[in-house]
Amino acid sequence: MRIFVLTTGRSGSTTFAEACTHIEGMTSGHETHERMVKGRLDYPDNHIESDNRLVWFLGSLDKMYDDENTFYVHLTRDPEKIARSYRDRWQGVICIARHFYHGILMCRKKPDMETALDACRLMVDTVQDNVDFFLRHRQNWVTVRMEVLEEDFFKFMDAAGVQGDRDKIRDTLRTVINGNKYLRKKKTLLYKVRSLYSSRFLR
Repeated sequence: MRIFVLTTGRSGSTTFAEACTHIEGMTSGHETHERMVKGRLDYPDNHIESDNRLVWFLGSLDKMYDDENTFYVHLTRDPEKIARSYRDRWQGVICIARHFYHGILMCRKKPDMETALDACRLMVDTVQDNVDFFLRHRQNWVTVRMEVLEEDFFKFMDAAGVQGDRDKIRDTLRTVINGNKYLRKKKTLLYKVRSLYSSRFLR
């Protein structure tokens, strides 16, 4: 069986993947195929893959993997918090929200902060809608909400029929992994001039 975690990102996917390392008989990874072109969706059996880019390959996942041997997790979080987290990461070397703004929406001009946030909101809503559409006629999936991660994680295990060390899983889920380092940096530096901050923050 393969388990795919579908998410917008910024929703605890790294923590989820780490917790899954304590599931028996399954390997678990987070973005294990980053930078891959060929074989991008070739995942081994008995593997749990957590990667927010999977939402852009839903048609291919449907084609490659039959529902009988595949299980999906829809990992969610408050959409506004996700959008703001992406906006705070806008200056990163790889920022999918910024690429969505420039590449998908074809906006050439550098956005102001509110426009960037609106673009992040649209991307989050679009991904959520696409995942909902992909899953609507399937039975082999479950929603895991970041707000009640521990409770929903164990519901996921029961629904997927997997076993693991629940004490170690619980300890892992209570640890925040891959938090927003860009936001922490922003709070630490406390930029003195808002215009200077905006010029560095958005592009």
